[in-house]
Amino acid sequence: MRSAARRRPRAVPSANRRDRQRGIKIEVEALLAGIAAALIAVGFAFIVFGGMSVPIWTDWEWGHWSIGMVSVCAVVVLGTIAAGVGYWRSRRLDGQEWRLELPSWKFTLDALVVAIVHTALGALATAVLLFVVQLAFRRLTIDPVSASIGCGAVTGLAAYMLYLAVSRLNTVSLSQRMFLFVGVGLLTAMATSTDPVWWRYQISALGAYGNRPSISFNAILIIAGILVTTFALYVDRDIRNLHTARVIRYPFAAPLVSTLFIAMGVALAGIGFVPVNVSVDVHNVFAIGLSALFGVLMLVSPIALRGMPLPFFAATLGSLLLLSGATWLFYGPGLLPLTNYELIAFGVLFAWITMFVRFLAAMLAAKGADAVGQTRTGGGQGAVAAHPATASAETVASGAEQASGAPAETAHVPDSTAATESVHERESSANQGSPAAQTMPLPDDAPPRPPLPDPNDTGLSR
Repeated sequence: MRSAARRRPRAVPSANRRDRQRGIKIEVEALLAGIAAALIAVGFAFIVFGGMSVPIWTDWEWGHWSIGMVSVCAVVVLGTIAAGVGYWRSRRLDGQEWRLELPSWKFTLDALVVAIVHTALGALATAVLLFVVQLAFRRLTIDPVSASIGCGAVTGLAAYMLYLAVSRLNTVSLSQRMFLFVGVGLLTAMATSTDPVWWRYQISALGAYGNRPSISFNAILIIAGILVTTFALYVDRDIRNLHTARVIRYPFAAPLVSTLFIAMGVALAGIGFVPVNVSVDVHNVFAIGLSALFGVLMLVSPIALRGMPLPFFAATLGSLLLLSGATWLFYGPGLLPLTNYELIAFGVLFAWITMFVRFLAAMLAAKGADAVGQTRTGGGQGAVAAHPATASAETVASGAEQASGAPAETAHVPDSTAATESVHERESSANQGSPAAQTMPLPDDAPPRPPLPDPNDTGLSR
């Protein structure tokens, strides 16, 4: 008769416990960063307001302060610090250790760009939020104490969310925030442009006026280009992991694809550095170079990324055909305006990169699930093998019972009782030394365990 078994929770590995503790520590640090940013913002706003009531939002004119203007300024400064510190402090979390191997200059540039992009998104969200609130409370002015507290609350919340946003960054989340930054930034530049018919010329005309919307448009392109070069680090890491897992066949895939991404980032930043009003020729070199590099990346994908799923290559072929068709319509018969061609090219670029990184993430997750499944299978086999005497006793006893038609208790083997007692002693000593025992002790009224049969006796002689 088997002993009564009781399931106990498995012991948590020390690595998982350390990662959980680090995750809790990141939450605490983010909360502290938010509180510190809120207190600093309250003091800064109280000094700036100078005891006067202020509106929630107003036009950006020096000397005409509002809650929105002070909050955005505080988010830009304190949010950048919070995001940079959070990105630096989280490099030892599970899945982020690869950043420890980066050279110091590369990690510094990576952290700076990530912090700037996240801070820009936070500042833009703050501005939109307070602008909408001002529309809900028109002609409202708020006393300086309440306005300062409001600035502190908005800034503290932004710093807290930025600290957490950069702590667990991966390829997919970075690509999503990069496209959100570029898309929202371009729409903002289009909506605030001083030329309402800019679309008659080209998108690059948004950065050719020399005013505040043009400066912001060029700055968005420059930051986006630097972010693409940083994004290449994550892509390189994912492709190397897939090659190590024998999914991507060729080892040159990671350096080739990451180099093309870096070149595309340089070209995108060059478009912002040299607007059309500075040099049309240089601007066009960067713009055409960006399209050419993207085309080369799609052309070499079937060879360099051998091992990716077939639907990925089919979508790559469709993107290449769409981009080639738009190029022919623009340069050939001239049926496509320049603005439409640029929008199509940007759309294809962002859509393909999104699809690419999501395929990489899905394949990495699949390989991780396979590894976990193999580990669990191996652990189950090890658990069965942990008590070979018990397993062999039950198996042989049942086999003897089936072969002879008699209960296993009737099979008497010399010295089997002593062997059984030794097995019981080993099990009891193991259970006493183990913090998580697998079996409960037998009750007093339980019948004795049947003696172990001789493994060499098949029962056929009886």
